[in-house]
Amino acid sequence: MADYHSEAVKRYEDAVGYWNEQYQRIAEDFRFSNPADPQQWDADARNLRRGRPCMVFDRTNQFIAQVVNDARQNKAAIKTLPVDSKADVRTAKAIDGLIRHIEYTSRADQAYDTALEHAARGGIGWLRVVPEIMRPETNEQELRILRVHDPLACYLDPTSVAPDGSDAMYGFVTTRMSRETFARRWPKADASSWESPHSHLWGNREEVTVCEYQSILETKTNRIVIADPIDGIPRALGEDEYWQASQQAGGNLPVLDTFTAVARSVKWCTLTAHEIVEETVFPARWIGLVPVYGDEAWIEGRRWLCGMVRKLRPAQQAYNYERSAAIEYVALQPKAPILTSARAIEGYEAQWRTLNQGNPAYLPFNDIDEQGPVIAPQRLAPPALPASFVQLGQVASTDMEAAVGMHRANLGQQGSETSGRAIQARQHEGDTANFHYADNLTRSIAHLGRIVVDMLPRIYDQRRIARIIGEDGQHGFVTIEPGRGSPRTEGKQTLAIDLTAGAYDVRVTAGAAYMTQRQEAAQGIETILQAVPALSPALVPALMKLRDWPDAEKYSRMVLALSPPQVQAIANEDDEQQPRIPPALQAQMQQMQQHAQALQEALQAAGQDVEQLRSENEALKADKSIDAFRAETERMKAMHETQPEAARSEPIQPTPAPAPAAPTTIVTIPGIETVEAMAVTMTQAHERLQAATEAIAVASAESTQALQEALAGLTAAAQSMAVAAATAAAPRAITIQRGPDGRPNGAVAAPLMQ
Repeated sequence: MADYHSEAVKRYEDAVGYWNEQYQRIAEDFRFSNPADPQQWDADARNLRRGRPCMVFDRTNQFIAQVVNDARQNKAAIKTLPVDSKADVRTAKAIDGLIRHIEYTSRADQAYDTALEHAARGGIGWLRVVPEIMRPETNEQELRILRVHDPLACYLDPTSVAPDGSDAMYGFVTTRMSRETFARRWPKADASSWESPHSHLWGNREEVTVCEYQSILETKTNRIVIADPIDGIPRALGEDEYWQASQQAGGNLPVLDTFTAVARSVKWCTLTAHEIVEETVFPARWIGLVPVYGDEAWIEGRRWLCGMVRKLRPAQQAYNYERSAAIEYVALQPKAPILTSARAIEGYEAQWRTLNQGNPAYLPFNDIDEQGPVIAPQRLAPPALPASFVQLGQVASTDMEAAVGMHRANLGQQGSETSGRAIQARQHEGDTANFHYADNLTRSIAHLGRIVVDMLPRIYDQRRIARIIGEDGQHGFVTIEPGRGSPRTEGKQTLAIDLTAGAYDVRVTAGAAYMTQRQEAAQGIETILQAVPALSPALVPALMKLRDWPDAEKYSRMVLALSPPQVQAIANEDDEQQPRIPPALQAQMQQMQQHAQALQEALQAAGQDVEQLRSENEALKADKSIDAFRAETERMKAMHETQPEAARSEPIQPTPAPAPAAPTTIVTIPGIETVEAMAVTMTQAHERLQAATEAIAVASAESTQALQEALAGLTAAAQSMAVAAATAAAPRAITIQRGPDGRPNGAVAAPLMQ
């Protein structure tokens, strides 16, 4: 442990000795362009001009802001690319979503903007990525991209020459904290401050300086190449893995080749001046410290860095001097005096003496005295500013623009250009002259992306559900299943991935934000529709989808439903929510849907016929009841007239009930049944048909068996509905049963023999 600490101290001294001169120059540039207090006059110049104007008219920050804000409008996006046979494109897209979520939760845009501003201002900025524990109870970690606010607190391996620092073997990050914070984090550690070139600025009594140290450890291992017994693909195994595979195969496997591999690991420590207070493993092959360089030049084997300020300093100082000298010249000139004789103002001295203190309506003077006429007072011309001051100021301003290649058109000022094409050409020249700052940031973000991709399988080493963000900003989830192999998908949506399968690389693209791209796409479609209105059925659904309206997605689907079938087919292919159904099954589905529509129409027609027949049946029942009641009344009246009075006074004896009369069929009506039974049968068949159709719509694109099962359900439902319709349309006979008195007391429906 002591040897490792001593090695860290030795490496730190080497790094400080290499970077210290650079950092002194960068610190001067930072102080020179400090927006709050620009120090643009050195001590010698101030001493020589003591008591004289030393004005500062800073113009450096407008050039820096132009470069930084232009990059802010064209955000860099990390894209993952599969690079071997085990990698999968769908997994790469899911990794892109993970990285976007990491950038979102880390506020990585702040880290990118700060690094670019430091690189453009002084010549160097930094990016960091670290793992953080999110759930201590389960030790779940997530990655965070950190903003480095002090670029002079980081030191990289002096032997690193890569423009993104990918070849660095170690790096340091110094941090100052109060002694109370130090004692709370490491109560048993010695609060001895780490020696730093800037310790005198931070102080040693109230604060403690600690240092994070990351170093790469390389271990050589022997690798044995064999042919895989299953597929014959060459595989590289370690010695232990080779003997284990040979034992399982029952004999030594043939060796194709052997070589020595270098395994890399990163050790991560927090150091004080005398001890290591924290030690762990950084889960990556590279250190998590990435530089962002500005202007870089190698002279006699040594790197020299600078930003825009270093190139602007001479012209900015000349501009300040010229403006200060001009102000001084004007300030030292007397105010415009009035030339007059004593005779002209004799007796009015008080009024003329207070002329600059008020606004008198008139000034009297003596136009004549005992000596004769007096010349009236005259005001002399004000002091003129020498043209040399104005010209030198303009030259200094032009020199600043030329030093960084940005002219008035880039700063939004009126230049000598008059046409729009000329203005755009001059703006393009300025953007090209400083494009290397944004390009260097893109390189560094690409290396940061490689570190993140390398860390993901080490951080997500157990099954868990992780949040992802799509290119359109929509949030989603993906299940990470180490050891799964190929991803699990549903349609175009990836549900589960294996981060340990395959190798992936990173590229970075810079462009407008997604919302800006949507707006530009909508404007482009509108332009096309104005030129070619015939394309409206095809492009209007896409235009509705790009609008930032509430329920824009719903409106797009509504318009798409009215589009031609060819447009709907292409739109559904691009829709991740729609399954990719084989053409043969699509044709069968379309036939079944047409059949279902025909059966639905038949159901409605049968319902109307049944309602009409039921009305006729009710009317028939009513007529027969009235006839029976009239017959019974006539019979009782006849009995009353024929029987004598005595007989009518005798009690009426109950008459035994005769045997039930045989049922008599009085009417035969085709297509009649109770409305409730037929409606239930037809409705159930129609519901089965709808359910089968919905099953077809949600079937998985990659599961042909599921589609076939859903199609079989659709066919069965259609057959059931056809049987129900045929049953409803079959001729039936209604048999009315009569009681002993001849009145109807029931009805039975039975199918007629065909």
